[in-house]
Amino acid sequence: MRRSNQGFTLIEIMIVIAIIGIVATISAPLLTEYVNRSHRTEVAGLLSEQAQNLERFYSKNNVYTNATGLSVGNDYYTLTPTLTDQTFLLTAVRKAGSTMASDKCGDFTLTNTGVRGMNNATTGLTTKDCWGR
Repeated sequence: MRRSNQGFTLIEIMIVIAIIGIVATISAPLLTEYVNRSHRTEVAGLLSEQAQNLERFYSKNNVYTNATGLSVGNDYYTLTPTLTDQTFLLTAVRKAGSTMASDKCGDFTLTNTGVRGMNNATTGLTTKDCWGR
């Protein structure tokens, strides 16, 4: 007599669960890095946009101080401008409690001369690694 198959055995189900667990363990850090990279790109764009706003203000007023309409940041970074009459420094600091709080690229900076930088980044990273350009 032949026995008809009525479903999956416990061993087969456990093998499938183990495979799913292995795939999830491998892919979760990769997914997190892709999300973090998109947040870094967003803040780099925001810093560039703010620099353009400051340059427009400077072209009208011949000073950076008292510039208006600057962004305070987004859900992941707080933007802080340091303005003098002839220079500016924009700093994007990671917000505590956000997904970017422990990001390897640290905090971003941008000066009026276009110099991009990073503070508190993991040793060995370059600005190209984090700014993407």
